[in-house]
Amino acid sequence: MQWILSILFTLFIAPVFAQDQKAVVSVNDFTPALGPLKGTLTYLDYTSGKPFTMPANVTISVSAGKPNGIILALDYPKEPQANGNDTLVISNGGALLNGGKIVSKKQLADGSLEIITDKEGMDGNDNKKALLRHIYNISKTKFSNRKEVKFEGTVVWILRNEYTFSR
Repeated sequence: MQWILSILFTLFIAPVFAQDQKAVVSVNDFTPALGPLKGTLTYLDYTSGKPFTMPANVTISVSAGKPNGIILALDYPKEPQANGNDTLVISNGGALLNGGKIVSKKQLADGSLEIITDKEGMDGNDNKKALLRHIYNISKTKFSNRKEVKFEGTVVWILRNEYTFSR
């Protein structure tokens, strides 16, 4: 009987623990990208169905007020009225980033870190239910945040927007 329990633990429980331990993030994961970067924002205009790209810059810092927060001070040179700060909040022991579950965290061949999160939410002009995916790519020379959307009842992922920065 004990060997049956051992086998069941090995097959079903241990992989869950291993996945949870790997799929956590911390402020330290973002430190290579700290500081100013220049780049672009590309987003899908749902009305026209076409992508639009505009200049965007970011200064990334650790939040003094939130120990598990990364501040993205966004600057849009051609639309300064849109300038502002976004804060990426790490919670639930690092298992969540901005409320999205960490589904993947891995070093890529180029040395950058890729973090992928999934979160259920609403999107689109009709405010429809969707799975929202963020793909972060972090290194000393670049930072990107790609948002993809898969509407309920579909299998197709749509690129909603992508910030791409470098130095």
